[in-house]
Amino acid sequence: MDTAVDSTQGFRAARSTWHQQLEESADVDSILHVTRDFLATFGPEHLARLPEECRPGRIKGEDDIAYWSCRLAQFRHRDPTVRVDADLLHEMLNYFLHAWVRVSQLHRQPTESPSLH
Repeated sequence: MDTAVDSTQGFRAARSTWHQQLEESADVDSILHVTRDFLATFGPEHLARLPEECRPGRIKGEDDIAYWSCRLAQFRHRDPTVRVDADLLHEMLNYFLHAWVRVSQLHRQPTESPSLH
């Protein structure tokens, strides 16, 4: 078996777990909680591999998820002297896009209205 594939098994499993948690989130507060936990797994040494403008900060609300989805999607690496961890950038982008899609799905769900008796 290819060792490069073997060395990424934990990475793929961890990524899958975060996306599964997003899918299981029943409300926006849960998504915000999962997002904060996701970001907490990245230490300063990881975030330093991203351009400063692509390092998500504190997530206070769903508008922060929308902001980072757009910010990461619009990033264009133009400075060849700055090293960027493309895999990490891609992981962040995928996570935030999925989180924003999930927020949108929850907003489209019909809310239960109280019965009038």
